Amino acid sequence: MTQLLHPAWRQHFQDLKERRPDLAEKVCRKLLVDMQRQGLVDFDDLDDEVTDALHLSGERRRSDPNRPKPKMSREARRTLYELAIKYAERYLEPEEILGAILLTEKRQLAFDVSRLAEDSETPFVELGKKIREFLEFAPGEAAAPQASVIGTRAALVRRLLTDQLPFIAVAKKYIRVREFNYLLDHLVPTEGNQGRIGGKAAGLLLARSILEHATRHGRFDSEFKIPESYFVPSNGILEFIEYNHLEEVINVKYQELDEVREEFPLVERLFKSGAFPPILHKGLEEMLWKIGEKPLVIRSSSLLEDRIGHAFSGKYKSLFIPNRGTIERRLAELEDAISEVYASIFHPDPIEYRKERGLLDFQEQMGILVQVVVGKEMEGLLMPAFAGVAFSRCEMRWSPRINRTDGMARLVVGLGTRAVDRTGNDWPVMVALDQPHLRVLQQPEEVYQYSQHEVDVVDLKNGQFESVELETFLKRLGRSFPMINKIFSIYRHRQLVPIMGLMRQSEDQLVVTFDGLLKSSFPRQLKQILDFLEEGLEEPVDIEFAHDGEDFYLLQCRALSLASSANHIPIPNNIPDADKIFSATRFVQMAQARNLEWIVVIDPRDYEQLPSKEAMQRVAKAVGAINQTLPPKKFILIGPGRWGSRGDIRLGVPVTYADICHTAMLLEVARKKGAYVPDVSFGTHFFQDLVEAEITYLPLYPDEEGAIWKEDFLNNSPNALAEIAPRYADLEGVVKLIDVRKVSDGQFLHVIMDGEADRGLAFLAPEHI
Repeated sequence: MTQLLHPAWRQHFQDLKERRPDLAEKVCRKLLVDMQRQGLVDFDDLDDEVTDALHLSGERRRSDPNRPKPKMSREARRTLYELAIKYAERYLEPEEILGAILLTEKRQLAFDVSRLAEDSETPFVELGKKIREFLEFAPGEAAAPQASVIGTRAALVRRLLTDQLPFIAVAKKYIRVREFNYLLDHLVPTEGNQGRIGGKAAGLLLARSILEHATRHGRFDSEFKIPESYFVPSNGILEFIEYNHLEEVINVKYQELDEVREEFPLVERLFKSGAFPPILHKGLEEMLWKIGEKPLVIRSSSLLEDRIGHAFSGKYKSLFIPNRGTIERRLAELEDAISEVYASIFHPDPIEYRKERGLLDFQEQMGILVQVVVGKEMEGLLMPAFAGVAFSRCEMRWSPRINRTDGMARLVVGLGTRAVDRTGNDWPVMVALDQPHLRVLQQPEEVYQYSQHEVDVVDLKNGQFESVELETFLKRLGRSFPMINKIFSIYRHRQLVPIMGLMRQSEDQLVVTFDGLLKSSFPRQLKQILDFLEEGLEEPVDIEFAHDGEDFYLLQCRALSLASSANHIPIPNNIPDADKIFSATRFVQMAQARNLEWIVVIDPRDYEQLPSKEAMQRVAKAVGAINQTLPPKKFILIGPGRWGSRGDIRLGVPVTYADICHTAMLLEVARKKGAYVPDVSFGTHFFQDLVEAEITYLPLYPDEEGAIWKEDFLNNSPNALAEIAPRYADLEGVVKLIDVRKVSDGQFLHVIMDGEADRGLAFLAPEHI
């Protein structure tokens, strides 16, 4: 049936022929394919019509199947396209023809975006303009084919986020093209156009897209936000190094670790005294004008960071700045913080971490993620009501009723630094999200003692990141603190009771329990977020988050490194008492460490007698020297309280990753006399280091009834410290290094941990084959 000409599509097509004749031909091809699929036209019949129309001496395209078909001339192709329009008018509705035209143009725009994204020399401004053109073309009328959209997303991910194939495979399913428009609008300009935003920033954008996808499909109805964020691409650090003539630092990573450690203070000073290239300097200034005077956190976002199997947890710096005052002061403060984060790429810890994982030859580049600090301003302080880290899997289970899939969280009042770092004499609240009633501590006096005692805040008046004692914090803020009834309980007469009505501060003591929050829907909502992210990433995940009293903010998301599953091996029941060295009955994982040849022991009672902070730091250096000298995975480290403690180093030896990375086990000793209490540290950056390095963690309580602790063997065996680390021989009274085979007639130390029975035993026995 013949239809009347439709002026809308006819005019649109005519304009397209004049403007983009190549696109007009693509429209014709699209119409031909659509009609052929509907059985409205036949390509062989069309060939005959073309032959007749061009008077091609009667030659037909049907030919011997064993010979090439006749070539189609340009005139023949032009005639074919004219027939496409003729039959489209005859068989298709005008709206169908217009739809084909718009779809072809939309698909071309998608291809144009991909082409520009694949060209590393394309200026980001030009790429952003083309993305906006794609998004604004015929909204609601034409949708690009799914294959074109997926290809465009993949190209944008490769250009702006990462070239890691597993990440691209996931990201292209969730991150919509409009998200890249947001990214480019928040990208700080640099001279070059080759940089990416790095792993931490990419993980955050992907997490948001996964949750928004679940929301659009009606599967997720909880509200969430991400902080106002800006991105400095990874090529910024290379431009900074070149601008300040610091090229010699690039190959520092190939030096011996001791040399790296000795030179790093100078490297950091060189970076912090450097100037920023003009374009980056101007871009940062413009960013600050947009943000205004809001406190900021400057986060590392390196190209290697937050990848599966090597998350670089805590290896690079994240710094808070108040961002108050004149634009000149704010810009200088910002650039000083960024330069310090840049310098952290050359710290011995990440270099050793990369060396351990075969990543040393990768040219590590550092993107920067600038985020507005989440929180409310109260009495001159700014902080969230609470913050924390959460995990879709629960690796450290304090009750046999907790399942690995329950997920867990570490919660703190104020900024989340106390949830991810081991800082001072403080304990976060740990919760199994699917079973929030199963607490780590049951007795009220224990809950009170092992709770949070300081709060991290941004002091707006002093322009400083500070830790404030909880009692001082509460007196200053009082009832104005949001969610106080859900976060605090009253410790009264050795009992914990909820806050109800007015409090009499002179009689009541408040303790951080999060009881009210954990009885609400919050654990379920947080677990739901983790489940959707794990489903999307196809890997267990961990996140950092904050809550300002009104809204939940997602700060970071990455694949979670999990300990390799160990077979269940029960503790042998035929070990002679004389061969038992120590035992454990709390927080025991499923693991085994066999054929150990060395034991490093730092007795808490000796450590606490050290006269100065410098002496304690020297103990950490001695441990680092032992770690570099002994054969990997043939020794264990036993020490006081909290290994790797930041802040009050009296609570534990202040080692870093490079000091412990070769040990098979890390054991923390809690004595009844003294201030040493292990922090069951699952969720901290420190614990993630242990997991990734396959270092087994175990707390020991030698003064508990029934505990085995062979004092004479551990404290009085011959000390090999002077032989293995002669530079630290003067520390023999504190650091004991036991050559197990030498003192036990050739036997080895074996540690069997039965997580099901919550028991562990270390014993001497012949080599295990």
